[in-house]
Amino acid sequence: MIGPFTTETVLADGYAAGLLVTAAALDRLARHVAERSERHRTGHHTGHRTGGFTYRPEHDAWVCPADQMLWPVGQDRHHRLYRARPSVCNACPRKPDCTPSRHGREIVRALRPWPHSEAGRFHRGIALVLVALAASLTLIEAVRHPAWPDLALAAAALAATAMTGWWLTGHLRATPACFPGPFPEPGQKSTNRDRYTTIWRSES
Repeated sequence: MIGPFTTETVLADGYAAGLLVTAAALDRLARHVAERSERHRTGHHTGHRTGGFTYRPEHDAWVCPADQMLWPVGQDRHHRLYRARPSVCNACPRKPDCTPSRHGREIVRALRPWPHSEAGRFHRGIALVLVALAASLTLIEAVRHPAWPDLALAAAALAATAMTGWWLTGHLRATPACFPGPFPEPGQKSTNRDRYTTIWRSES
């Protein structure tokens, strides 16, 4: 006995709490790694981050600090590529501080932000498995030790489990805003560049 609680109940509910902490930590760590990887990917293609740039979902385009548009020119399975018109970008007085590219400033945007990406769903699924294990363990102990002090401890553990599960399943109840749609096909041609299926817009 540990105070009014049985030793088995305390150990089991403590282990369940540890599973919840592990699930939350795993989700946070996976999100951090994904965001860091995304920043690296963006920097690789543009040389700079998107500071000062504004995304316009109604046009599916970015606006640079010089009030010029970066239009979508291509995408792969996970990212969409946006590029400014070279003729405009190369004549911009801010170009030396923006990009060394002669083809126009580029920005890469994830088509499905965390946790709606494949990696996000995978890691969140693992976290939810841990939450399910914590709930199962707590319920088993509640059945094995139905005395009131043990039931109170189990109820607290189940409440924490429910809150963690609700938090981790939030992405299932909400669709992220500004999901870019597929490219329109009429009047466009494709070519391969930098792993993208590139759709060229007229520079007129």
